[in-house]
Amino acid sequence: MTSRSIKRGRVTDNRRLTALDAVPASGSRVGDRRGLVRRFWAVVIAGYTAAILVVCAGVWLSAQPFLNQMQRDAITDRAVANARIIEDQLEQAVEVYRDAAENSEVLRLVLGYETSTVRVVDRLNALETEDHVRHALLDYRGFPLIVSAGFDLREARAGYSRAETLGTQPRRFATAGMVANAPQPVIQVRHSNNPRRFDVLFSVPVIVRGGLEGTLVVERNMALTAAAFSEAEASGANDWQIVTAFQRDQMQTWRDLPEMPVAAPIGDTGLYLLNLDQSGYVATLGWEILRRVLQVVVWGLLLPFLGMAVFGRGVIAKPYEALAASRQKLAQSQKEVAELAQISTMSNDAILMTDVDERIIWINPAFTRLTGFDEKASLGRRPGHLLQGADTDKETTARIREAIKAREPIREELVNYHADGSAYWVSLSISPLTSTDGQVDRFVAISVDITDKKLAEERLEEARRETEYQARHDALTGLPNRRALDDLLEEEIGRDPAPRTMVRIDLDHFKAVNDTHGHAAGDHVLVNVSNILRDKVAPTDFAGRVGGDEFVIALGPGRGCADGIELAETLLSEIRQDVIFEGKTCRVGASFGVAASETGLVENANLLVAADAALYEAKELGRNQTVVYAPAIHADVQDKRRLAFEIERGIAREEFVPLFQPQVDAVTKKIVGAEVLLRWQHPDQGLLTPDAFLATAAKLSMLTEIDRIIYRQGLRAAAELERVGYALPKISFNVGAAQIEDPELIAISDLYALEKTRVSFEILESVLVEEQSSNFRFQVDRLRERGYRIEIDDFGSGHASVVGLMQLNPDAMKIDQRLIIPITESDRTRNLVKHIVGIGRSFGISVTAEGVESAEHVAILGELGCNTLQGFHFAKALNVLDLLDYIEETGTDPSAFADPTPATTRQEAAG
Repeated sequence: MTSRSIKRGRVTDNRRLTALDAVPASGSRVGDRRGLVRRFWAVVIAGYTAAILVVCAGVWLSAQPFLNQMQRDAITDRAVANARIIEDQLEQAVEVYRDAAENSEVLRLVLGYETSTVRVVDRLNALETEDHVRHALLDYRGFPLIVSAGFDLREARAGYSRAETLGTQPRRFATAGMVANAPQPVIQVRHSNNPRRFDVLFSVPVIVRGGLEGTLVVERNMALTAAAFSEAEASGANDWQIVTAFQRDQMQTWRDLPEMPVAAPIGDTGLYLLNLDQSGYVATLGWEILRRVLQVVVWGLLLPFLGMAVFGRGVIAKPYEALAASRQKLAQSQKEVAELAQISTMSNDAILMTDVDERIIWINPAFTRLTGFDEKASLGRRPGHLLQGADTDKETTARIREAIKAREPIREELVNYHADGSAYWVSLSISPLTSTDGQVDRFVAISVDITDKKLAEERLEEARRETEYQARHDALTGLPNRRALDDLLEEEIGRDPAPRTMVRIDLDHFKAVNDTHGHAAGDHVLVNVSNILRDKVAPTDFAGRVGGDEFVIALGPGRGCADGIELAETLLSEIRQDVIFEGKTCRVGASFGVAASETGLVENANLLVAADAALYEAKELGRNQTVVYAPAIHADVQDKRRLAFEIERGIAREEFVPLFQPQVDAVTKKIVGAEVLLRWQHPDQGLLTPDAFLATAAKLSMLTEIDRIIYRQGLRAAAELERVGYALPKISFNVGAAQIEDPELIAISDLYALEKTRVSFEILESVLVEEQSSNFRFQVDRLRERGYRIEIDDFGSGHASVVGLMQLNPDAMKIDQRLIIPITESDRTRNLVKHIVGIGRSFGISVTAEGVESAEHVAILGELGCNTLQGFHFAKALNVLDLLDYIEETGTDPSAFADPTPATTRQEAAG
């Protein structure tokens, strides 16, 4: 099929594609368009810049004369203002000196009424400021009455003569109330070495009744220009000078200036303030005017030029750009359509095209290969009628119809059918196509075969469901397992506000079936019990196996405690029936614990714990019965919880303490060691023995932490006894298999470097040594190599065999006190102890007897050959201080374990 099959002529035939050859290369068109745009904008920017420069030049040339006149006027105004400031400064100084000249003490001195000059000198000295001041006081003859150090007397008299000469001239400095022709102060200003400062000579007449009686002459170095100008102007003080009228008139000639400099008179002093520099102001003002004009011109010309640029671009560049873009788009479109037609034909994805009425107008070869429908069978038909069938999802097809109706693209996965009627999965993408006027006139659909992917997903989902089922069900019985029960408790029962009931089941004598008939028979019994549960529980109940021979039933909503008891009795009756396996009869029973939240003792979330507590009570009462979780059991559970919390707290606070029971040599009666005994120093109940807490601690897996505390404190006590000179020959600790394998055991021992005391570990006889792991035996050998003694505790009370004794090869064995106490009354027990001692001797093992309570015990055990004795006859369990007192009273045998052979054995060997 050719590209002529595509409607509306987007692609006709191969002859039409040759039109591409007539279109110029897009690269050259783009380059021409970009060059035109660049030239257009270059002309606009050049014209804009030239206009700005011309306007600025005209403004500067026309404003120059006005700027010069403005500068001279500004300098004149500033000179007048500054001259007034200097005049006010001089006037302030004159007022100060006039007040001094009118002082009564000065007048009395000048008139001759006073001959002492001390007070007048002090007053004149008080006139000094930070400026350098020198002064003199002359009488009416010009004779000096007071002259300050360094003041030239000629200067003083010159000031007096000046005041006398001008005495009849009216002065601006005359004060109110004076006679107009009275002598007035005279001011003379001279330049000093510092251009910023001036030497000013003040001649102030001393007037009495209108007549000149003397003169106060003051020479002061003053910073007149610094007072008149700002800090910035003062920094250029050489441009401002104070001159006389003659100097002002000659200044233009002396300095060769183009015009007379600006000068302002300083009051009536005959002095002028003159400025020699007029250039800075013109430059500053000129640039300021130019800057403002430039701003106005830039913004004023910007809008016209922008308008011209926009208009010019629209008239000149825009049509050319549009023409070039249209040509490029046409060429690209023709090229893309040809490529798409070729790609569609070569594609492996099935592609079809429909008209707006959803009828097929074109298909590619891949469509025929996938579906089996060729052009003759496909063209003019609707894709849904052609490809879909009974298993095609109706909701998916409805979404597809809605998307087509809304003219929107859509992607879905659905089942289609081949021409032969077989089903397959496709990933279908449908997109609308628009014509040149923007209206949707066709739809293109692309289908990808995903059958293999779907089959793989189904297999994966099936495997996942199977894995989930196996993870939540017991492999042997098929019942839900502990995980399923936990999920039920968390997701349903724990959140159910209504009361619920739970039954806990544990088979009785099940171990005997395993041991007698084998594990296959045991499995057969478990399957039989599982079938009974399935048969008897209600459809809404949950029945699961949560352990070896442990089952749980969670009754459905609305079933209470009475239902649980009734179900338990029914199940017990069924479970107790004989079960035949391979011709052998298997008999088991069951104990039941029932807990219901309707009683108010427990919440739904804690039903399993409560049912377990009731089951434990049923086991304690003799098995094969049902016990309901009652207040008494609840109280016991609460006590155990409280005890568990207190044990945890006791471990954190190290409330567990060691006591010591001495061990004495059967012959010398000297102390040869001490056994460390565990006690709990309870903050409220006092000292507790292990039977009050040990079972609970074991259930909580806290024995290891408690053992570490006792071991650490026991070693610390032994080290302290060594330090004070009362070393024990041996200190013994009771340990189990877990403690022997504890990696911290040796690490704790290394903290206390005992030099004279040997550490011994008493392993309980109940530990079946021959069944222990290779790591246990390795740790025992490792401890023995490091110098620790290994002993068997409570020998004769458990399951230890001679084989186990040979494998462990202990240094000592301790006979259980239940065999020692009756030897004073029972010959049979005495003979048994004698045989045990004989076993120890035959293996070279020292024998210790515990439970020695009387002197008769001591005598009998000595005759039987026991090496070491321990019991209340010698001492009860002692704290470390009492143990120290006991050692002081009885003494120790420091050589007891220098040789591993006990003292009695050594005596016999010596004999």
